[in-house]
Amino acid sequence: MLAAASLLAAACAPGPTAGPTGPSGSRSPETSPVAVATAPPCPPGPAASQAPAPWWQDAVFYEVFVRSFADSDGDGVGDLRGLIDHLDYLQDLGIRGIWLMPVAEAASYHGYDVVNYRAIERDYGTVADFRALVAAAHTRGIAIITDLVVNHTSIENPWFQDARRPGSVHDHWYVWSNTNPGYGGPHGEQVWYPEGKRFFYAQFSETMPDLNLANPVVTNELEGIARYWLDDLGVDGFRLDAIKHLIEDGQQQVNTPATHEWLAGFHAAVRAAKPDALLVGEVYDLTLISSSYVPDAVDLTFDFELADKMLLGSRIGEAGSLASAQRDTLKRYGGRSYAAFLTNHDQTRTMSSLNDGGSARAAATLLLTNPGVPFVYYGEELGLTGAKPDERIRSPMPWTPSGPAAGFTTGTPWEPLEAGSAATNVAAESTDPGSLLAHYRALIQLRDAHPALRIGSFVPLDSASRAVYAFIATLGGDRVAVIVNLGAEAETGYDLRLAKSATCGVASVAVAYANGVSAAAIPVPPAVTGDGTFVGWRPVPLLPAHSTLVLTLD
Repeated sequence: MLAAASLLAAACAPGPTAGPTGPSGSRSPETSPVAVATAPPCPPGPAASQAPAPWWQDAVFYEVFVRSFADSDGDGVGDLRGLIDHLDYLQDLGIRGIWLMPVAEAASYHGYDVVNYRAIERDYGTVADFRALVAAAHTRGIAIITDLVVNHTSIENPWFQDARRPGSVHDHWYVWSNTNPGYGGPHGEQVWYPEGKRFFYAQFSETMPDLNLANPVVTNELEGIARYWLDDLGVDGFRLDAIKHLIEDGQQQVNTPATHEWLAGFHAAVRAAKPDALLVGEVYDLTLISSSYVPDAVDLTFDFELADKMLLGSRIGEAGSLASAQRDTLKRYGGRSYAAFLTNHDQTRTMSSLNDGGSARAAATLLLTNPGVPFVYYGEELGLTGAKPDERIRSPMPWTPSGPAAGFTTGTPWEPLEAGSAATNVAAESTDPGSLLAHYRALIQLRDAHPALRIGSFVPLDSASRAVYAFIATLGGDRVAVIVNLGAEAETGYDLRLAKSATCGVASVAVAYANGVSAAAIPVPPAVTGDGTFVGWRPVPLLPAHSTLVLTLD
């Protein structure tokens, strides 16, 4: 089996740039190769010859809920074979990593209450199907990481069924108290539940009791499970659910020192099994907290605070708070060790949050040019809608405009599709150069073509307009300026200013990608001083609402 680093090496080499601007401002699929400039390294950006970055820094990930992605056998439930059948779509989109929501045998539809960690959920297929998925993905240069739920199990898990008997083999695998401690959870919620004459701790639900990770026997078992998925099934890493909740210290129930210590040990065990395996953790908290888990506890954490600011900026057309959050994120993480995203399976979908196609385009630009590692929730690239309850933000993927199931299944879908699938579907958007899907594809191509966007330095540009967000990314001779109008109105007086050197002088400027904006000859930044700073740069006279302009600086 190819290691993740090698399977991604060819896929993530600098690729094609976006093609000529179409009538709608989007890019046509025809592309031409772009050679990365070979000019000397430009301070303060890192040199292109620096030590290789981890493979995941070159990847755009795609979160898949297998139950809702594609059904291969007509039973109305998505499965692993259905996902295999649609890997070419993900490869064409430019995806280089797939995050699978839980696929182990579970008690509930969502999979986060595991019954058997070493079995594949029967609704999804078999171990053979999973191995076939990993092999097919690797052939296409796509890595596979899967959810691993280590905080809790299902109440139906045989471990807990045995633990109900005091003194049993699994008794100390869970957190028990002989009396009701009487305190609530981090938000005042009930966390202690009666079982016979005792009480067990369950952070998220009475049906999902917490594992006792202070017990080394439990830790050894979970490390063995990780090795099984890495070695026997061939996955390239894990997304770890709810990691700030792992080990409690009395009423201190989140982000405890013991939790950090446990994760550091687990991280070491995973790396011993597969040195280039990725661990990405869910820490639903402030950037100050989530960043504290990197790099010892996990390789990446999702930055929820930054995601909120990207959505807010796109919704209200204001760049200042986003720029501040981005600077704080880079400072807190000390580089690029975070996962960028807009929404996930627990949140109102991006299109429903923004309720506007133009805002969704701007948000896509923010995500896919972000210095972090981007994660796209399935269907986000189409503009799929959905709001609580959870089932409605995890509804089936629309593939075609025909029929009530829109190509998801030949049977009755386990959950009804969102309204509007006749227009919002893969088939319709794949042939429309002005679609949101085309925008996502072009942006991912752009990211592949420019290492500066993936692993370069990040220098913000100030704008005279509150709606315009801009920055320069630099890696050696590869220098890219990204300019986004987050607002619903066109901008003319948006003059850009660079207060920190990132240009070292600019001889020419070329358009790498334009969406919604007409761009021809671009002037070089005016008044370039000896240290590369400038003021009063306006690359185009007019930035239309929600438009994107990406420029290369030579």
